[in-house]
Amino acid sequence: MRKFLVFMVVSWLALGISFPAAAQKAPLKNMQQADLNYLLFVIQGDNAADALAAIAELGKRKNPESLDMLQMQLLLGYPPAMSKAMIQALGARKDAKAMETLVFYTRHRSTELRVEALVSLCELDFGKDPAPVKVVNEILLKALRDYHEAVRNKAAWLLGKRRVGEAEEPLLKLFSRGSTAAMQALGFIGGIRTARTLAMAMENTKTSKEPLITTIGTLLSREDFGPEPVRVQLVKILGDTNLPGAQNVLMVYHGSGPDAFPRSRKLAFQILSK
Repeated sequence: MRKFLVFMVVSWLALGISFPAAAQKAPLKNMQQADLNYLLFVIQGDNAADALAAIAELGKRKNPESLDMLQMQLLLGYPPAMSKAMIQALGARKDAKAMETLVFYTRHRSTELRVEALVSLCELDFGKDPAPVKVVNEILLKALRDYHEAVRNKAAWLLGKRRVGEAEEPLLKLFSRGSTAAMQALGFIGGIRTARTLAMAMENTKTSKEPLITTIGTLLSREDFGPEPVRVQLVKILGDTNLPGAQNVLMVYHGSGPDAFPRSRKLAFQILSK
């Protein structure tokens, strides 16, 4: 992959860039009217605000040339704020052709750029092709072992958002080390093991209860979470918790929880009626 990226950069430099006479004027206020050469001129200029606006404009365009330009400029290297904006622009385009570039940046030395690369990678549209989706999920799972907490937390959240069931075990390990992001993600993908872990955490007097309650609420809202006896136990735990958050979760669950679990929803109503 490194050879491919180097080839792309060298090819871009070999082509050269010519700036039209109009590009020698002050940057346009309306970037939507600018051609690609002009946008490149602005990006390489001294006005940081205009450069960021030009990068954002490249993120809105759909032609292959603008995608190539955006990737080439990112690979050439810019200050962190501009590189971050370029990665975000690639995500905004959702073009699967940006995958290799973004994968490369998931291993960048900058923590901030690694985080942004993970986010943008998850925004790409692969259609119905499961292969690249699997690759992205594997990258996120690997990122759970990143040395920096910010990367681990972002990967955890993205895995939960993408409903990657195989992430439950590594997320439980992160949760055991105090990761709130892992706990939140478990609400979207966790099963019986997660329910048991949350129940034990609720009994720990040193644990903050409100985040746990929110995660339990997320579990209960899912139609694929069960079986019913596990739901009943979680509802009982919430009923024994004298906190407003627990009462709110029970109210929501009783009123709009999955219809397939009437027993636990009825129990929620009985607890609230006391």
